[in-house]
Amino acid sequence: MKKFILILFFQCLFGQSIVEFDLTKSFISYDGKHPAHNWTGISKDIQGTFEINKQDLTQSKVDLFVPVFSFDSKNANRDSNMLDVVEEYYYPFVRFTSSKINKSESGFDVVGNLSFHGITKEFTIPVELNEDNENIIVTSDFSIMLTDFKIKRPALLTIKIRNQVDINVYLVGFVENQK
Repeated sequence: MKKFILILFFQCLFGQSIVEFDLTKSFISYDGKHPAHNWTGISKDIQGTFEINKQDLTQSKVDLFVPVFSFDSKNANRDSNMLDVVEEYYYPFVRFTSSKINKSESGFDVVGNLSFHGITKEFTIPVELNEDNENIIVTSDFSIMLTDFKIKRPALLTIKIRNQVDINVYLVGFVENQK
């Protein structure tokens, strides 16, 4: 009980509020490309925390992770191969933890560590944050290179998939104590 009261005290003191995600509307997706076909894998299983400071958004904090197995490309064979290629049994999550948030012309640049396939790299991710009456909507588009995370690119007909994978983030949430 003391721990709970202490957490509430610090949240009030520093103006942080927890954003609760609406997992029926939120998703993270990736786009893979090969000369023979393109595909999108989508996950709605977004976990972690987003602490928002409405007085100063640059003081907000993000720690999100997604189970690798939760991505669905609507092709069970491709999804199974993807799990083998990224060695999901050793590295079951993709995780992003912010370390700094900067205001930019189009929104915010969120600096932090992206962990995937046992490799952690610092990334700066462009983010737009919008609010309507009840919801906070966060969107982002960025890319990663598979080889940066020591992932061997699979091939189809001896042609490897594109090294660049495009990531799309669409998060809809609300501040817990305001709904």
